[in-house]
Amino acid sequence: MTKISIVVPCFNQQEFIAETLESVLHQSFTDWECIVVNDGSTDGSAAVIQRYAEKDPRFLSFTRENGGVAAARNFGFAQASGDLFVPLDGDDQIHPDFLRRALACFTEQPDTDLVHCKTQRIGESKKIWRLPEYSYEKLLWQNMIVNTTMYRRDAFFRVGGYSSEMIHGFEDWEFYVRLLNPASKVRFIDAPMYLYRVKKSSRSTELVTLGKVEESQRLIYTRNRGAYESFMENPISVFGKRMKEFAPFFSSRYRRTLRYVHMGYASVIAGLLIVIAWLLIRH
Repeated sequence: MTKISIVVPCFNQQEFIAETLESVLHQSFTDWECIVVNDGSTDGSAAVIQRYAEKDPRFLSFTRENGGVAAARNFGFAQASGDLFVPLDGDDQIHPDFLRRALACFTEQPDTDLVHCKTQRIGESKKIWRLPEYSYEKLLWQNMIVNTTMYRRDAFFRVGGYSSEMIHGFEDWEFYVRLLNPASKVRFIDAPMYLYRVKKSSRSTELVTLGKVEESQRLIYTRNRGAYESFMENPISVFGKRMKEFAPFFSSRYRRTLRYVHMGYASVIAGLLIVIAWLLIRH
């Protein structure tokens, strides 16, 4: 029977780590191990992690000096014994059927290289995370695969895991560029199986605030120059093609936003009309 290894890096996530581990504990597929890497936390995360390790032997606890999420994931997967790997951040969650449904993709379609799914935001936002449909060509220019996915153990070690150079973020995007290629079979579960926590401050917001987006993008290109070379002979054509592919996605998002604004205005106007009518009746 296939075993699944889940690696959860945790750095000062005492507030959320219990919810993350509970989501693993309640999986409908039960042949898993969850390797929790305490990445030098200075809050109470270690005590929470230890409680779960004592509660269920499938939770394995490790502590190391802080080295960042990429290094923590690599350390965790180096301890793993499963055939399939799942990364899960210490403030996110997975649906109870995530492991079962992702594994079914590998079982029913043995040529599968990676499985990802629709994403539900939690925390500061409750909306479904709408991302463009996957293709490897589009992946080179924009990441449309979230960080919690399922892929094969041998593929992870073949490409060398996550890059510890990606200290400011985008380490999952850079990893997928190396893990996949134009012939890879990527399956999508059209249901919100991954719950991504949105916070007022996160690594993603810090990436923008610190002005590290371009630096991280440049590093992705530098580390994977060969994957981009075939598209750079005619960059004008590539740019035009990408714009046509991504424009419908962003246009539809704009239309949704505009529709919500109009609905809001309509509600306000309706409310004012009711108040005016009430005042007229009184007089």
